Parts: sequence; structure tokens; C-alpha cells
Amino acid sequence: MTVACSSVKNVPEDAYLLKRAQVKNNPRSISKDRFKPFIKQNENLRIFGILKFHLGLYNLAGSDTTKGLNRWLRRVGEAPVLYDSLQARQSAGYIETFLKNKGYFHAHVHDSLVPVSKKKAKVVYNIQAGNRFKINQINYGSEDTVVGKLVIENQKNSLLKEGRPFDVAVHDAERQRITHQLRNMGYYNFSKEFIYYRVDSSIGDFLVNDSIIIKNQHRELYRGKDTTYAHNTYRIKDVFFRMGYDTHRALSQKDDYFELFDTLQINNCHFLYVDKVEVNPDVLYNSSYILPGQLFRADLVDRTQSLLSSLKLYRYVNIRFEDASPPDTANANSKWLDCHIQLIPAKHQSYSIDIEGINSSGNLGAGGNFKYQHKNLFKGAEEFSFSFGASMQNQNNRQGLSFSTIEIGGESDIVYPKFWMPFKIPRFRQRYNPKTSLSLAYSYQRRPDYTRTIANGKISYLWKANKHTTHVVTPLSVNLVRMPVVEVDFWNLIKDTYLRFSYEDHLISSTAYSIVYNEQQFDQRKNFWYANLNVEESGNVLDLAARAFGKKVTSTPNENGSTDTYYEVMGIRYAQFVQSNIDIRYHHYPSRISSMAYRFYLGVGYPYGNLAVLPFEKRYFAGGANSIRAWPVRGLGPGSYNDPNASYYNQTGDIKLEMNAEYRFKLFWVLEGALFLDVGNIYTIRKDISPDENALFKFKNFTDKLAVGTGLGLRFDVKYFVFRFDTGLKLRDPMDIPRDELNPNGPLRNKWIMGSRPYTWDDVAFNFAIGYPF
Repeated sequence: MTVACSSVKNVPEDAYLLKRAQVKNNPRSISKDRFKPFIKQNENLRIFGILKFHLGLYNLAGSDTTKGLNRWLRRVGEAPVLYDSLQARQSAGYIETFLKNKGYFHAHVHDSLVPVSKKKAKVVYNIQAGNRFKINQINYGSEDTVVGKLVIENQKNSLLKEGRPFDVAVHDAERQRITHQLRNMGYYNFSKEFIYYRVDSSIGDFLVNDSIIIKNQHRELYRGKDTTYAHNTYRIKDVFFRMGYDTHRALSQKDDYFELFDTLQINNCHFLYVDKVEVNPDVLYNSSYILPGQLFRADLVDRTQSLLSSLKLYRYVNIRFEDASPPDTANANSKWLDCHIQLIPAKHQSYSIDIEGINSSGNLGAGGNFKYQHKNLFKGAEEFSFSFGASMQNQNNRQGLSFSTIEIGGESDIVYPKFWMPFKIPRFRQRYNPKTSLSLAYSYQRRPDYTRTIANGKISYLWKANKHTTHVVTPLSVNLVRMPVVEVDFWNLIKDTYLRFSYEDHLISSTAYSIVYNEQQFDQRKNFWYANLNVEESGNVLDLAARAFGKKVTSTPNENGSTDTYYEVMGIRYAQFVQSNIDIRYHHYPSRISSMAYRFYLGVGYPYGNLAVLPFEKRYFAGGANSIRAWPVRGLGPGSYNDPNASYYNQTGDIKLEMNAEYRFKLFWVLEGALFLDVGNIYTIRKDISPDENALFKFKNFTDKLAVGTGLGLRFDVKYFVFRFDTGLKLRDPMDIPRDELNPNGPLRNKWIMGSRPYTWDDVAFNFAIGYPF
């Protein structure tokens, strides 16, 4: 029998390819996924749950390892996983230990080999769990009566509860909880090693009595003698900020280096520096929770570490403590610590020049950027950045041709590590890490049909409520949009439509609030949620001012003889609208080579008052590299509306609904693959400015107007960038298109494409982009 092209090509005659590791008869309280970490031998990696792609690559290699191609295929592929009886027995032992730690004290696990073909077999781990033991009674004991009293007083927060199943992991977490509690009450030297358990399982009825014992500290004395003593609480005596600490000089010059430091004393804290003070000491003081005289608290140390690191001025922050003699006014029996905060500086200034291929809303092109950063502009940890860029892009029209877009712009931004307010909130920085951001931007865009300039300025307040949650309030954002050139043919095309307002001069003055929740931890493959909610209103303050002091204008009659009346501020029409967006994402990692990413997006904007439509830069669009990828950018919707006379893609709407799912998997080298499904569309919200009834959002039929697309993608992960190429294929086209082009009033074609009509090149879209879509 030949096996040259099969998965068992490299399996020896006396061995089995491991097809599957199976767990049977697991307790209902424990899912089978919980046993995966304890199974030391698993089958070869699969893509889509069925395809052993990496094993196939390995098997493609010939036996001659002197050839470079064969060595490369073996390196990027995966060798066949052969059944190993020793590892199977070890895995059974690990599973059995895990079950006993979960309270199944009488558990037994047996492994068995089950051949499924001549060279393939599976391993079955058969579990006999028995009954699970539960906690009957919890007792506390302590050699140190003071510590014991503190623990008992906090017993309501205990993770151990009578009547619940016994679990070693919960017991260990309870040790951590007690340790955390005591270290936040001044017990600097306390650790979980001082806590142990006594478990009595002899009482019957599958019950155990738990005893939590806290030991005293232990000290070894001379001549083999030792003693124990009660745990001590510690207070902070002095706090030293060693600014500009240079590790190389400290190692080479030793004590001579430390003699170079001068000292400033501010708010009873000591600030040590060499030559000159690079950072305002007030910034460091306001970034520290650790103050002289207070009890030691581990939480405050962690928060100080995080807050100082967030300044981005230091590449390393080291906080350490040393025993100190008590102050003259203190009780001689009390314990004291000196806190030393060593700050190793990072480079304050940097710049970069990039020339790269770019993707903006799905349009491909090339451009260059210059960016300058200064992390300590006024010696108060202010983050200043300035960027300037120019680009040229191509966008396809409906005839498949392309035209050039030139964009030149600059942006300047400065972030202060505090709130700009007329009053002070004591210790506010330590609690919420507040920041104030000021930014200015200008963009010039030239297209064949028009030229647009956008000037923007805004002030924002940012703060962190906790580890995962960030709030941003933008009390004022001003956008001034001017259209110095609009080509006659283009204007004649849109002047009697709702689109005309998006291509006239207008002013946006808005207030916004957003909240971001992000569980992602960089460089860690852990499941996480991400959510972003944004609310914005525009024009109400300007409207009050305009009605009192502004100018009322009546537009010239259009072809239908109708006019439009509105107010102007400084000769420019302003927009009024309310808008809200929510973006929810979930990332799941089912294996070490694959991940699932999901996204739900809903955006709604409602224009009113002085401008009947949402401004162009606030309107929604679908299609392109980061949206419904089977459609070109701005080539979908709104709703099922179809304008066969439009010369290029420019569909926009007031509502956007989008759902995406993507399966990502590692192939080889820097190459990754993806399979995706996109669903969504855009809609209009007001009938009086909608191009057609079919473009409107209606609850009764909005699902019938959803587009569905799928596709495959390739990603090149080169560490700092991910270059992405996606091919999208339409599955469902929501546009109302006649089945017969010669009979526009005839029956409409089936919106589901597969099985109803042949595919054409219009049903396929190619997208190139940088970075993941979500």
C-alpha cells in the first residue's frame, strides 16, 4: 500500500498517527475544554476543524534534507503526532489530579488506545469521577490574634462558602485574597506562605471541614535555634524620587554617582536630580499615591507604578522599600519604611519619516508622512505631536476607471497630564489619570469633481475610571468645511438632490462624549471584549446665537421653484444634528493558531433645524476594506435604492448597521489566512430628504435590505504592520434591480445571488489595506 500523498506518509510501520484525544464521562460540572491543558499529546493542528494543513506541508517535503525546499517545508509544517503511551499515562494522571483538586477525591482516570485504521488511532481518557465533596464548615485560626481578628472581620468577603463544592483553586484564591487584604492594611512582609489549610474529609456524607490557619513570622537564630513573632505593620517614613536615574553610571561609578545628586523637598517628599530638573516635581508628586506617614498599602504601590509609567517619560519605573529607623516623634516599637522610586528616563523627542502604501476608506494609493513627538514639552510631561502628510489615491467609478485624489494635511496635538479647570480637585490625578487634549488640524483635498478644505480644532478631557474603562468628553469641537471649487457637471448632477448640502460650505460646532471598554492585553492571546459608545450633538449653541445676532438667508430657487431658509454665522451655514454610534467586538482564541473575531456596529445620525442633512464628513457609508468587503467603498445602499445614472460610487446614509465575523488562522512564515462573513447596510432616516422610499429605514422591512458578503483573505504579519488582501464575494445584493434591463418596471431579480443567476465580476471585490478590519 502506498501512502505517499496521505497524512500517514511519515508514520513508521509500528506506530500510530494520533487522530484524536477524547475525554469520556466527564462530570457535568466540568466541561471537556477544562481538561485540554492536562492532555500532553494532542492531534495535529487543524484549520476549519478538518484540514490538517501544517501536517500536509510537512508531508510535502522529500526525504532528502540537504535540499533547501525540503528543509523549509519541514520547518514551516508540523511533524505527525505519534501516539506515545507514556504521555497518555501521564495525561491520565494529570486529569485525575485535576479532578481531585476539584473535590472529586475518589476520581480515577484510565487511558486506552483505540485504533481507527491501520496507522491511525485515538486515545480515550475514561473518567470515573465519583461524588464531589462539599464544604460543611469553615473555621479560622491564627497564631497572631490581631491578624486573626482582622481576617474574621472581613469574613463576609471570603471566597469559601459552606455548602459549595471543595476546590483547591478557590482555596488558593482565598489565600491570595487574605494576603491582599493584609498587605493593604500595613503588613508589608506578609505573604500567602503564612496561610495553610487543614481539610478533614472523615466526617462522612461527602463533606469536609475546612480550617484556615495563619502562621506567625519565622526567624532563624544562631546555633540552630529559631523563633516566631507576630506580624508587624509598617508606615512610610520618607519618599525619594530619584529622577534621571542612570543604571550604567550607577554600576560603573557606584557611590560616587549617588554623591552627584542634589535634592529638592516638596510636600515632605524628596526629589533627587543631577545637573538640572528635567520634569516638574509637582507632576511626579501628583502621580504618586505613596505619601510620608501613611500605612503601607500594596494597592497604592501598584497604582503609583501604573500612573508614573503612563507619563511615557520613563522606560522603567522601579519602586522599592527599605527598613528605616522610626522618626523621633514615633513609637519606638513601630516599624517604618523608606520608599525609593527610581525613574529611568526614556528619550523625550523623536521623529519619523514614512513613505508607504496607504488605504483610506478603501481607496488605494501612496503617500508620505513626517511625524515629530516631544513627551515633555514644557517640563510638565506634556505630550506634543506634529504630523504632516501628503498622498495620492485612486478610486474606481462605476465604469471601472480610476481618477486621482490628492490630499495634503497637517495636525498638531498636545496632551496635558491634568484637567484644565478653574478649580482644583485634590488628588484627582491619582484616582483617574486625567488628561486634557488640544488639537488643530487642516486638510486640503482635490478631486476631479471638487476641491474641499477642512479645518478642525477641539479640546477634550480624558480619564480612566478603572483598568479597562476610559471616558472622553469633548466640550467643543469646531469643523469648518469649505468648497472653493465644485465642477459644473458635478453640481448640475446633485444640485436638486439631498447631496447638494454636503458639498456646500458649512460649519460644525459640536459637543461629544464617548466611553471605551477594552479588555485587550497586548502580546497575550486571551479572549477579550471591546466596546465604544459615542454620543454627539451639534449646532444648538450656535443656533441660539444666530437667532439673536446672526443673519437669516433664503437660497435661490431650484428648478422646482422651491427655496430654503437658514441662518448663517460669520457668513457660513452651520449644521444641527444629534448622532450616536456603538461598536462592540469580541475576540476568541480557540487554538494557538486560530482566532475568531466578531463585530457589531450601529450608528444613527438625525439632522434637523438649520441643515436638513448630516454633513458629508458625518454621514455613514458601507463597503470597502473595513466594512462590507464584497462591495466597493461607498458602493452599497442606502437600503435597496439603486441609481443606475450615478457615474461613481458615493452612496451615504444617516443610519449604519453592520455585523461581521472573521475566522483567522496561521498558515506559515508571516502568512495568515482568513474566512469572513459581512452583513449590513446604510439607510436614510428622513423621508423629505431621502432619494427614494427604498432608501429609508423601516422596522418592518430593514432586514430585507441587508447585504450579505463573504470571502477569503491573506495577511502578511511583519511584526510592526499587517498587510491585508481580502477578496469579497456577494451572497445577497439588496438593491432593487429589474430582472430584465430592457423592462425597468418588470419583476425584480432575486436578491440571493447563488442559485438564481450567474456570478459576474461586479459581484467580486478586491481590497488591500494595512491592519486588521476590526
